[in-house]
This record gives sequence, C-alpha cells and structure tokens, in this order.
Amino acid sequence: MKVVQYDSNLLINFYMQNGLEFNKNKKYFGDKIKSYAILDGKTIVGAISFSNYKGLNYIEAIVIDKSYRQKGYGKMLLDKVILELEKPVYIISKNDKFFHDYGFQYSDIDLINKECKTCNKYNVTCFPKVMFIGGNKYD
Repeated sequence: MKVVQYDSNLLINFYMQNGLEFNKNKKYFGDKIKSYAILDGKTIVGAISFSNYKGLNYIEAIVIDKSYRQKGYGKMLLDKVILELEKPVYIISKNDKFFHDYGFQYSDIDLINKECKTCNKYNVTCFPKVMFIGGNKYD
C-alpha cells in the first residue's frame, strides 16, 4: 500500500461508491483542492481531499473502501494531511467517533453549506457536525 497524490475529480466516483454524497453533475472541487489516495496496486483503497475554505484548512472528503476499513488506513491519510496543513484543520463529520478518537473536537463555527442545510435529511436522519483539530476553534 502506498499513499500518492491523486487527481481530486477522479475520486468523486470512489467517494460516491463508498457512501459520500455527491451530485455527479456538479463540479465539487476547485483549483485549490489537493487529494491523496492509498493504492493497492492500481486499486484505490482510500482517499482524502482537502483545501483552504473560507480562509480555513478544511478536509473536504475522506473515505476508506468498505472492505479495507478498520485497518488504520483512515488514520494513515489523516496523519499525512494533518502534518501538511497549518492548524486548525476543520471537517464536517458524520462519523464523530472516528474523528473524536483521532483528536478532533467539536466547533460551533458555521461551515455547513446552504445545500446541506436545505437537504430534506438535514437534522432528520443526517446530523453533520463541524469538528477541528489543533489551534483555537475561533482562529
């Protein structure tokens, strides 16, 4: 297994196949996004995409293929990105336990976008939380 820089837009199908919500017709990632993937040969095992959003370092997406979970690959990707980015680093999480165990804390900063807030699942069956690691949550 190796971690390599990867084209962010080529990861959208991988993200969708593993449970992240994306609209295929929308271009999600701008020019300032960077991504890494873990490869097993040519097979993508996991991926992470991150950017500077509203002046903050922000993890846009992170997922590990279902058959490779619970093997430390998520932590491997976070380790690479957290070391690379200036702190604090933010994420909108639907998996609070994983990120909390890693060291993320809850923040009340408003990073959840309008599209998410107008979804009929928002705060009904989907409860995303803004979390951060390092620095002050108000930096």
